[in-house]
Amino acid sequence: MTNYLDSYKSIFLDIKLRDFFTIFSLIRNEKRLSSYNILNQNLTQFWLDKNHFTNHFYLPLLCVRTGFDLFLRVNQFPEQSEIIMSAINIPSMITLVQYHNLKVIPCDINLDTLKIDINHVKRLITSKTVAIVYAQIYGRCVDVSELIDLAYEKNLYFIEDCAESFAGFCSCSSKDKTTNLDLYCPTRIQNNSEPTCYMGHPRSHITLYSFGVLKFCTSLGGGLAKISDYNLYKKMSELYEKDPIQNTEQYYTNVKKYFYLFWLLNIPYVIKPLMSIIRLLNLNHMEFVVNRLRAFSKPPQPSELFLSLRRQPCRPLLAFLYHRFQTYDYEHLHKQKENAFYVINNLKQISTLQFIGMNCQLKNFWLFPILVSKPDLFVKILSKYHIDAYRGTTQLNVITKQLLDADNLPISIDDHHKCPNAEYLIDHVIYLPVHCYVPKYVLKQLIDIVNRTAQEIEQYHLRSKL
Repeated sequence: MTNYLDSYKSIFLDIKLRDFFTIFSLIRNEKRLSSYNILNQNLTQFWLDKNHFTNHFYLPLLCVRTGFDLFLRVNQFPEQSEIIMSAINIPSMITLVQYHNLKVIPCDINLDTLKIDINHVKRLITSKTVAIVYAQIYGRCVDVSELIDLAYEKNLYFIEDCAESFAGFCSCSSKDKTTNLDLYCPTRIQNNSEPTCYMGHPRSHITLYSFGVLKFCTSLGGGLAKISDYNLYKKMSELYEKDPIQNTEQYYTNVKKYFYLFWLLNIPYVIKPLMSIIRLLNLNHMEFVVNRLRAFSKPPQPSELFLSLRRQPCRPLLAFLYHRFQTYDYEHLHKQKENAFYVINNLKQISTLQFIGMNCQLKNFWLFPILVSKPDLFVKILSKYHIDAYRGTTQLNVITKQLLDADNLPISIDDHHKCPNAEYLIDHVIYLPVHCYVPKYVLKQLIDIVNRTAQEIEQYHLRSKL
């Protein structure tokens, strides 16, 4: 029975085959597309219509890192200025700060709530601090009101990274009414309803969204910045207009690469026989796949990073983003959440297995991470049962590790800057194949095997103590 488990991977592309045909058509017929300005306006107007907070300005981007780099470029902060960042992030965000000759100040997170302690942040703020950056990770969304109040009080920028948190639009402002309500939605607050989607805090100076290859509602690239301050928006948009437009051929190359990976990650009838060969040859297939999903397999040089980021999205990408927002089937998100909670509710709560962010105000599920006491052993045992558990699926890392690996350590990692919770997370997280495409009978098999594995490791751990 466990052979069904071989047909599902711990990562998948949230896209249909017909969407690939759409993007190939858009690229092929690029000359027939509307002008660049009209495509931009279509996107920004769509987001304006979907957001009940009207005092925001929208900027379509090549990716989240492009928006963050643009923010740093327009502000030209003095060298050695400090930016406080929640401790779990992707390496290139930290690299961008360093390339602008600024210092990254990490702040640890709570594993149950994913919050950062407001008093700790207050202690980290100095006369050199210019911004606070908080990343909402794994689809769990934290109320950042206290952090924003502190940022405004100290005259700092607050940037909210929602790259992993898109879960649809708030329906109270849309013509198509459903039960989806934003964390800060006035309708939700008035009716004391549970939130199911998240559009960022209305007072964040910048909220960044990603629609890259592994994200929900992927457009195989692209992002968006929601900016609350008009002057900041004006500076960023005027500077961005001077950047060259992404070469359509480059986007086409990426789309073709992702099209091939789609068959390896999303199609069970392809995955299953392929996995038989991979296991026979003992190949590290996920390393191969993940390296091709990442923009950079190793830390890039400044010139390489800036060359790739300082581009406006090409017209086919803008058109495809608009198409995805209009046609996206949000049932995928509901199914993702339903399957995730089904597994969570049936996994045994024992010491060798822990969930992440289960006390967040909003629990959506971008991938399915769990913490285990012996991750390498756990993955090895699960692999024997044909469960594709994986340790390095995402680019997320703990900031302190990246800073310690740097040639010139930008800060001293003393007790004030250590991030033990975030380090524990990165050292012990594994990702299970739990997502919207996995049927219930396969999830039942997975639950049984994961429970047995966790109990075996716990018993071994107890015996070793004796």
